[in-house]
Amino acid sequence: MFTSEVKKIGLLVLLGFGLYLLSFVGYLSPVLNSVFFWVILFVAAFFTVKKLEYGVLFLLFELAIGVKGYLFSFNLLGFVVSLRLALFALVFLIWLYRVIKEKKPIRFAQSKLFPVYALFTLYIVVGMILGLAHGNSLKNVFFDVNGYFYFALAFPLFQVFYTKKAYKKLISVLIAGGITISLFSLFVALEFTFLHQDSRPDLAEAVSTELTLEDADDEEMREKLSHSVTAKDELKESFGLSRNFENQKPPIYRWTQDVSIAEISYLAGPFFRVFSPGQIYSLALFIIALFFLFHTFLSKSKKEVLLKLPRWFLIGALALSGVVVILGFSRSLWLGMLAAIIYGLFSVPFKKAMKIVFCGVVVLIIAVLLLVFLAPSAYSLIEGRVTSIINPSQESSGSNRINVLGPALDQIWENPLFGTGYGTTIEYESVVPEKYGTLRVFAFEWAYLDTIIEIGVVGLFLYFVLLFSVITRLGYRGYVFYQALLFALLVANITTPYLNHPLGIGLVLIGMVLAERKAIHKKSK
Repeated sequence: MFTSEVKKIGLLVLLGFGLYLLSFVGYLSPVLNSVFFWVILFVAAFFTVKKLEYGVLFLLFELAIGVKGYLFSFNLLGFVVSLRLALFALVFLIWLYRVIKEKKPIRFAQSKLFPVYALFTLYIVVGMILGLAHGNSLKNVFFDVNGYFYFALAFPLFQVFYTKKAYKKLISVLIAGGITISLFSLFVALEFTFLHQDSRPDLAEAVSTELTLEDADDEEMREKLSHSVTAKDELKESFGLSRNFENQKPPIYRWTQDVSIAEISYLAGPFFRVFSPGQIYSLALFIIALFFLFHTFLSKSKKEVLLKLPRWFLIGALALSGVVVILGFSRSLWLGMLAAIIYGLFSVPFKKAMKIVFCGVVVLIIAVLLLVFLAPSAYSLIEGRVTSIINPSQESSGSNRINVLGPALDQIWENPLFGTGYGTTIEYESVVPEKYGTLRVFAFEWAYLDTIIEIGVVGLFLYFVLLFSVITRLGYRGYVFYQALLFALLVANITTPYLNHPLGIGLVLIGMVLAERKAIHKKSK
C-alpha cells in the first residue's frame, strides 16, 4: 500500500511542515530565525558537497514551499538575504567549482535547447542595459530582473538529472512540494474559519503596508515604489529575542504576510480565503496526478508510468490539489486548470475524451447543486468569482487590472520592439482597500505586457521560442503531462506573473531537463 516512493514523498512533506514550524518560531524570535538560517545553510552545504544532487533537490523543494524564499533570512549590512538566495548561490558555486576542478564537461552546453536559451538570456542582459540607459535606477533594475537569474540553475540541473533514477527523485520532490503547499493552505484556511472568526473585521479592513504616492510627505518618500518584490521591513531585525507587534492580528497572519508565503483575506459568512502564489505547485500536482491517473485507467499499454504511484495516492493528491486551487479563488489558476484539462482531453482518444467530459459534467452539476442547497454563501462566492472573469470590473482586484492596462499600453508604445528595459515604472490608480491610491510599480499582474515593457516584443518572442521548443521536445519524449503543465503555466501567466519569477522559471527548468534527458544521457555515455 505504501510504496517506497510514497514513503519518500511523505518524509519530504513532514520536512516541509518542520520548516514551516521553525520559520514561524523564528519569526516570533528574530535571533532564532538567524540561527535557523545559518544552521540550514551549513547542513545544505554539507550535503551538497557530498552530492550535488541533494543541494539541487532541496533548492527545488524550498522553491515550492517557500514561495518568495523568505521562510528564513538574515540581515547582511541592511540587505535581507533570503534562504533561497543563499541556497542558490551555494549550489551554483559548488557546481562551478567542481566543473573547473574536475574538468567535467558542461552537460547543458550539449543540449539542443542551449542555443535558444543562450540567446534569450543574452537578451535579458540587453534589457538590463536598456533599463540603465533609460535612466532607471540600478536598484529597480536589479529587483526587476533578479527573478530571471534563476535560469542559471539550468547548469547544475542538467549536470545532475540525466538518469532515470535521478529523474524519479526530481518528480517526487515536485509532488511533495505540491502536497506540502496544498496542505498548508488548507490548514490555514480551516484554522481561520474555525478559530479566528474574531479576526474578520480586521482582515477585511487590513491596513496596507504599501505606500501610495498620496501618502508620501517628501520627495524622497515619493520615490519609494510599491512592488512587493523586496523583503518586508519586519524581516530586517536579526538579533531581537522577540518581535514587537503593533496590531492585534493573529501571529500566523502576520507571519504569512511578512515572509510572503500566503495572503489571508475575509470573504463572507465564516469563510476565509488563503491564496499563495506557491499554489501554482498545487496546480502542478493536480496535473501530474490527473495525467498519471489517465495513464492508469485509460492506457492499454504495458509501459510503466513515469513514476509508479498507487491509485489511492493519485486520487487523494488530485482531490487535495483540486480543492486547494478552487478555494484559493485565483482566477489565473482556475484558467490554468481548465487549460490543462482541455489539453489532457486532446491527448486521449475521442470516445474516451467524451466519456470523461460526460462524467465531469455530471460531477460538476452535482457539486453545484450541493453548494446551492447546503452552502449557498459559498456558492455565491464562487459564482461571483467565475463571472468576474468575464466582467472583471465588478471586483476591486479586477478593476485594478483594468486600471493598469492604460498606463501599461502607453509605456509599451514608447518602444514596442525592444522595450525600455528592466526597472521601468508605471503609475496607476489602485482601488483595492489594502492599496488604495496612486501606485508606482515596475511589476504588475499583466505579465506579458510587463515583459514587453522590459524587453519588447523581440524579447517576449525569444522567450516563447524557448518555451515552445521545450513543449515540442516534451512531446517527442512522450511527456504529455508536462506539456499540459507548461501550457497551464502559460495561461496562468496572463494575469499572474509566474514566468518572470523563480516559481514559474523552476517549472520551466524542470521541463527543459525532461525534454532533453535521453539525448544528454546518450552523449554522456
